[in-house]
Amino acid sequence: MAISNIIVHHLERNPDADSSTVHPRSTPLPVTPATEGLLQDLLQSYNQKSDKAHGCFPESDGDSGLQHWLKAYLDEQLPFVDFSLKTTESLKEKLDAAGMFPGGFVLIAHYRSGLTQYLLITLVSPASSVTVTDQLDIIDTAYLDMGRLNLAARINITEWQNNSQAQRYISWIKPRGGRRLSDCFRDFLGGTETANTKKDTDTLMNAVEAYCDTSETPTEQGGVKKRVYEYCNEQLQSSEAISLDELSAFLNEAEPDNFARFVNTQDYDVAPEIAPSKSQLKRLIRYSGRAKGFNIAFEAELLGSRITYNRENDTLTIQGIPDNLKSQLEKA
Repeated sequence: MAISNIIVHHLERNPDADSSTVHPRSTPLPVTPATEGLLQDLLQSYNQKSDKAHGCFPESDGDSGLQHWLKAYLDEQLPFVDFSLKTTESLKEKLDAAGMFPGGFVLIAHYRSGLTQYLLITLVSPASSVTVTDQLDIIDTAYLDMGRLNLAARINITEWQNNSQAQRYISWIKPRGGRRLSDCFRDFLGGTETANTKKDTDTLMNAVEAYCDTSETPTEQGGVKKRVYEYCNEQLQSSEAISLDELSAFLNEAEPDNFARFVNTQDYDVAPEIAPSKSQLKRLIRYSGRAKGFNIAFEAELLGSRITYNRENDTLTIQGIPDNLKSQLEKA
């Protein structure tokens, strides 16, 4: 990963809670190991967020807004600092107008991963903790809470610039603050939503389940699900989209278009490229469920061997329970 430009501005919530104030930084951050580590941590946190939306810019960018400023920056008509400040001020205005004042640090990074350029925009919340100084005193300390990354977006600049038919080069986290915050952030981006991670994953999972039903044995079905998970997980770790054609070829090298043909002929609305939810994908290789007083989870490949399900009696039989659980049961 190579950083072209990176900067952070402070978005402070005012005491009256009716507005916020931007405290800008005047120069880009120097690219140091600490800066690179911070960006890596942000990207890791971003990639782990399962509930994302995907979209694209409208054809007309007008004379203002993120699309217009980003284009001017990339065309070297707008310095990066000015671009980042316009972007931060725009986010502040949208949040203020919606009555949302999360506060935090707006980090904007233009970087390259492989041959692909990206722009990352995040609002990171501060948090406090305690630490021990060199003099062994206990003091309060502040840090950036990566786990609370609820406002963040990434733009695939290369896809936007080079593929006029692309519809999914913008991705953003669906905030947990409700529909109003989600709509506010989408308006700030100026993008049109064209896909939703959870819906896309559900559609893919339904197609995989139906495809597995065409297999002759449970072992074959389990093998298909495991290979789907392996391919999707590898793509997610590389921050790459899931290609239906590539997945189809990965599942069956002898008939590389077999799964894709099944999906298309059965009218499953699976997009040619999707970015699925990792937590939902785990249902392919892991069964889990909870009820009042207990929680059960196990690898799918154990079903039929160490674990047996009896539909009529509504029971699970487990052979070879874990030693620590066995010890607790014997003591009880």
